[in-house]
Amino acid sequence: MSESIDVFASAWLRDLPVEQVRRLTGIAEFVDFQSDDTVYAISGPQEHLWGVSTGQVRVHVALNEEEPLLGHIHRAGAWFGEAELIQNVDGLVEMKTYGETKLAKIPYIHFRKLANDTPELWESFARLMSMNLLLAMSAANDLTLRKSKDRIAATLMRLSGRRGVVQGSRTSDEVQINQRELARLANIAPSKASIHLRALANEGFIELRYGSIGLCDPVGLSNSIGT
Repeated sequence: MSESIDVFASAWLRDLPVEQVRRLTGIAEFVDFQSDDTVYAISGPQEHLWGVSTGQVRVHVALNEEEPLLGHIHRAGAWFGEAELIQNVDGLVEMKTYGETKLAKIPYIHFRKLANDTPELWESFARLMSMNLLLAMSAANDLTLRKSKDRIAATLMRLSGRRGVVQGSRTSDEVQINQRELARLANIAPSKASIHLRALANEGFIELRYGSIGLCDPVGLSNSIGT
């Protein structure tokens, strides 16, 4: 398992007084998951706020009549589960681990009690919601890029934690995604996505690997978007 990160130093909690962060930590429990474990499923029970200490969590979304597909990859330092808490509903998405993963989990019932006693915590929680909303808006905006090659590059930058991700979670030089998943996520035909990926590889921006894509030059890849 990779080195853990202090999830209670994440961006949404940075303005919370130290004593309140300590109290929040006190109601959390750390849980180990194996690869491909389901943290929670669409319409399944979801009663916790989750923070990624080590590993990755893949977000699978179901859009209207479509089958669930990969929408994002949360890395160490990211938190999720806030939408179900505020709407008081079961799982809106499916969360599955990739590789050995350690998550912090905070029961909603305890979080609500602590936040009601500490109004500053609700303000921090609103910050978390806005951060994940900005991530979703960034992903949607990237789909409006006219060039399909740009959509591929933007999607890879986001999945590596470098575009639209404002929680302060870790970045990675390898994105664990296959070419078919990437094509669907960037709304491009697999055959066309393969052409663009080979072109990006020939330019030295990425490396095509079995079941993943390496980022050899993230800055160059980012600068290539829109040119």
